Amino acid sequence: MDRPSTAAPAEPAAIGADGAGPAVAAPARPVTPIESRQRMRDGTELLLRTWQPDPELFPEPAGSLLLVHGLAEHCGRYQHVAQLLCGLGLRVRAYDQRGHGASGGPRMVAEHADVFVEDLTEIHDAAVGQWQELPFLLGHSMGGLVAARFATARVRPIRALVLSSPALALRLSGPMLVLHRMLLALVPRLRVPNPIDARYLSHDAVVVAQYRTDPLVQGTISAGVLESFVRGMAQAQTDAPLLEAPMLMLVAGDDRIVDPAGSRRFFDTAPPDLRDARWFDTGYHEIFNEAQPLRGEVFAALTDWLRKHLQPPAA
Repeated sequence: MDRPSTAAPAEPAAIGADGAGPAVAAPARPVTPIESRQRMRDGTELLLRTWQPDPELFPEPAGSLLLVHGLAEHCGRYQHVAQLLCGLGLRVRAYDQRGHGASGGPRMVAEHADVFVEDLTEIHDAAVGQWQELPFLLGHSMGGLVAARFATARVRPIRALVLSSPALALRLSGPMLVLHRMLLALVPRLRVPNPIDARYLSHDAVVVAQYRTDPLVQGTISAGVLESFVRGMAQAQTDAPLLEAPMLMLVAGDDRIVDPAGSRRFFDTAPPDLRDARWFDTGYHEIFNEAQPLRGEVFAALTDWLRKHLQPPAA
């Protein structure tokens, strides 16, 4: 049974009236998500959140969008992003990836390298069955890797792809790779401390503090999950020329969590007629949560691009 989320709606992050950032679309009133659960084929239940645009402004939604969050976090951190997207007339569905947030599954464990792509496939199929249209796909960080793999492997058709600070390359030293291989061979499910340094998520101190105290943010990672990154990144880079949908990349130039060089390589080999990118040279990893005015610039770039791709094709 679907039910309204009890999470308090966040204020829209994209603002402009006070000059703190470019003005972008936003709903007339806060959008409260509906929570539900979807059972995967292996029996794992994932938490879903679905936001609908204001029916008074959009009697018929302009489209649908699936949102995939990053490593260790959860989709409840994207209320402000969903609010913005609903302001464009999009219905939005996000989910806590397995082992994350309020979803089922062992914490931060991946049974095999493609398990997160397989989950997205099931989420996609259910959404298409319900709404009878191809969705936009937006992924951040690890979610960006999952979304890139999904699109370039042509698992299912999508309307368009948006990648935010995608994990397409990591900063792993030789000793770290050796340790990873040892753990993968001996104890692939063993959880070790998550290497993400919250100081480098955003220049906004409030965002950093909230991340550190969020009870649904995971503090560990396993070798199995890291292996899903290593294999997935290599395959995504190989498959980039196979992209069939329009793509926007929003990349943090001062990213200390993932290596933005991976985004550069992926962009350079993607089909030129399908690719767009915006680089934010001073941005930290979570560009949707950056301090103003950068956050407003990121949302303005996203809004402008989505508006163009929400228009019906010319006759």
